[in-house]
Amino acid sequence: VRAISLNDSARSFMVAFAVIAAVVAASCDKVPLTSPTDSTISLSIDKSILPVNGQATVTAIVIESAGTAVQNGTVVSFSPTLGRVEPVEATTVNGKAVVTYLAPSISGTATINAFSGKAATGSGNSNSDGVQVQVGSAAVGTGGVSINAAPSTVPQNGGTVTVTARVVDSANNPLPSVAVLFSTDQGTLASTTATTDTNGIASTQLTTNRVTKVTATVGAASKEFTVNVVTAPTVTIKVNTQNAVVGVPVSFTIEPPFPSVTTANPIQTLVVNYGDGTSETRTGVTGKIGLVHTYNRADGYTVTATATDINGVQGVSSEAVVVTRAQPTVTMTVPTTAVLLAAPAYGVASFSVSASPGMNGPSIQSVTVKLADGTTLYSGISAGTGGSSFTYKFTAAGQYLVQATATDAAGTTATASSFVTVQ
Repeated sequence: VRAISLNDSARSFMVAFAVIAAVVAASCDKVPLTSPTDSTISLSIDKSILPVNGQATVTAIVIESAGTAVQNGTVVSFSPTLGRVEPVEATTVNGKAVVTYLAPSISGTATINAFSGKAATGSGNSNSDGVQVQVGSAAVGTGGVSINAAPSTVPQNGGTVTVTARVVDSANNPLPSVAVLFSTDQGTLASTTATTDTNGIASTQLTTNRVTKVTATVGAASKEFTVNVVTAPTVTIKVNTQNAVVGVPVSFTIEPPFPSVTTANPIQTLVVNYGDGTSETRTGVTGKIGLVHTYNRADGYTVTATATDINGVQGVSSEAVVVTRAQPTVTMTVPTTAVLLAAPAYGVASFSVSASPGMNGPSIQSVTVKLADGTTLYSGISAGTGGSSFTYKFTAAGQYLVQATATDAAGTTATASSFVTVQ
């Protein structure tokens, strides 16, 4: 065996070659594996509509020119115009690379592209463009916003209603976490912005005393709703009886217990309180009505009519009525001279009695004539001022107190009395 000796130049060359080879080998270890030339890449996403801060799965498929999947471990890079992907690079398994798209906290439309080597979405080496994701309000389609208020009206002195907006996508699915802008031309809003809940609903409160137009806006979509002011129903009660008397029906007129303008609501109930602890309720009243009521006690009363519409708005009217007790009158005639127990009278005395109702008072119901000891001389109903005549036979001498009592239909009484001498 012959030993080979290298001179200094040869040794230097060998060392340099070894260093270069080591550097190249190290560099090859760090270069990522990308798709071969003429490969194509396509993208898909499982959700094209997302709420803000939502997420979706993005899949890239890389195919070589021969139609087979690229080598496992091929690196695919992803690039969104809005939001982010995690991870930004993923390696293929059976030609597929999968990442998660994370939507931002603002609304907008994101375009996601992917590339590996010279294959890139949206380029000549792709069989698809990048995928688009509509985030938040950007997902609101035509007619994707609706608005309502409950109740839909306020009384004429003002009130507060709840304004509700519902936001849906083009497939009518509710969109959560979307910012809704509320505005109004009158009144005051409790909040001008609100975020939709899981049902796609956002709400605020409106306080107003005028006809008010409130608007809900999401992105480029908006809807309006008008809150009307309802005029309170008008009602007037009148007492038709000039002199109200106990026991005599008092007549009233209620007019008109219905809306006075077209923006008023129909009447639901009409309640008349007569002031004596009694009342009556009418429904379905649309015009003038008449009522009667009988008072059983003399006093002053306040009669109140309350009309309530279907939203609970009320109109009230009151009227005073003074009820008096009409006094009936009774008159009686008795013998002016002594009644003789002997001839010619033989103790028989002649009487007459008559009774009349008070002015505007109830009719006379009964007339009685009695002695002081309760003995009844007469009992009947007087026909009026014409009176009734009767006789009574005394059997013992003495002076007798005779009393006549008239009672009307309300229970009011009048009396008249006189002495009769018997000898």
